[in-house]
Amino acid sequence: MKRSEVTAGELARLFGGVLYGNNSLVIRGYKSVKHGEVGFASFITKAREKESGMGCESSLLVLPNNFRNIETLLLERKNKAQATLIHEDPKFFFTRCLQFLDEIDQKYSDVIHQSAVIHSSVSMGVHVSVGPNVVLEQDVVIGSETRIEAGCFIGKGSIVGKNCVVLPGVIINSGVKICNNVYIKAGAVVGCEGFGFCLDKEGKWIRIPQKGGVLVKNNVEIGSNTTIDGGTLDPTIISDGVKIDNLVHIAHNVNVGPNTIIAGCVGVAGSAKIGANCLIGGAAGVLEHVVIPDNTSIGPMSLIMSSLEKPGKYVGVFPVQEELKWKKTAVRLRRLVKDG
Repeated sequence: MKRSEVTAGELARLFGGVLYGNNSLVIRGYKSVKHGEVGFASFITKAREKESGMGCESSLLVLPNNFRNIETLLLERKNKAQATLIHEDPKFFFTRCLQFLDEIDQKYSDVIHQSAVIHSSVSMGVHVSVGPNVVLEQDVVIGSETRIEAGCFIGKGSIVGKNCVVLPGVIINSGVKICNNVYIKAGAVVGCEGFGFCLDKEGKWIRIPQKGGVLVKNNVEIGSNTTIDGGTLDPTIISDGVKIDNLVHIAHNVNVGPNTIIAGCVGVAGSAKIGANCLIGGAAGVLEHVVIPDNTSIGPMSLIMSSLEKPGKYVGVFPVQEELKWKKTAVRLRRLVKDG
């Protein structure tokens, strides 16, 4: 069996559930219920989903334990020598299955491409993969089982921990520490110089060097083309378990608390502090020095202009209207504020 394949029985053993049918069926990938094929697994994550599963050709079908007509479906699949797995959380099972096949296909490649430029002082653990045209500067440290893909740059003295994945074109500047199990998508920039300026006596902007670096803790994901600025003196901090979408900007000295998730196109200004377990919706903005408490949800396109005193769900989105109606509404709102 190929490294990128697994049996239905192995998946059940690894991620739980009750398996019916042939546990030795080989699974090499995943398909939707509608487009199922032999050698693939399909998933129905909710009991009320329109797709019934009847007639699904996938070798393995995963169902929630409250699925309707489950006995009929089990009988149909048994007659076709197919496997069916009943799980209390099929979405979790599905997620872990996807991760598993991806991990076993990529692990332990032990390849250092001949075009990579690696300083003699670089330290690397075991089972490290370095792709074409990667540049690793002086005193860089790469942990075991980490993969650095094509065209990445890692600056002087930066650290990338164990079991990390750094996809093509990522730039990790000097003064960055990335801990373990971190996943950085293509084109991200970590540790770019923060946007810090002051006015001189003539009213001209003078750049303030930003030398504090970035600390990215364990189990973090950073999306494509996201930028995380280095701090001025102390590091910008991305805490354990944070998930950041594509095209997000995190400014210098921001502190993002554990297990917070940030959707695409969010902008977080300098020295803002976002608590643990927060949800920040797409295209939201957080102004400088703002504090957002733990367990807070910020709606899409909302602008947080001042610190929030207590957790909750905050939304600042005005419903879309035709232009003329919007202008009339805006005038009425201004009159309300003036009259109040």
